[in-house]
Amino acid sequence: MLTRSFHRRPVTCLLALLLTGCSATNSIDYGKVTLAQVSGTVTFDGQPLAGAVITFEDPTNGNFSFARTNAEGHYTLQFDSDVDGVTHGKKIVRLSTTRNILGLRGEEGKEEGEQPSEGGQQKRSEAVPDCYNKDSKLSVEVTGSAEISFELKGDCSTTGAKS
Repeated sequence: MLTRSFHRRPVTCLLALLLTGCSATNSIDYGKVTLAQVSGTVTFDGQPLAGAVITFEDPTNGNFSFARTNAEGHYTLQFDSDVDGVTHGKKIVRLSTTRNILGLRGEEGKEEGEQPSEGGQQKRSEAVPDCYNKDSKLSVEVTGSAEISFELKGDCSTTGAKS
């Protein structure tokens, strides 16, 4: 009897942990998060950079806010799929024309999911150089709500935001 009970206890504990970790509700207390409303425009070699995902990433913990630029290159950062904004502090800015983020709102305001890389869809090539993407040297300091725009150059000479 003791062995049978001993084997059930770890299974019961594991099930309890799995069920509590799979909650479908959002548990963020937005009252405890100070967010700045940030939007702006992104151009690349003088032309609007349309359909690009822009992220403002916290270098200390990797958390980020995100947006997709519209046809005019305009963006408004999302904190998550429910709330717009970005936390204060230093941020690394990254841009990509191939990245997609779960919960990202498209131009029509509807959420988009992760796009499959297989299954008949053509894989797009990245239009943004690595100097603004995975090896980005773009950074900004978010101190409050603001319009932050970027005029990117194909030769990677842009290193900051245009206020």
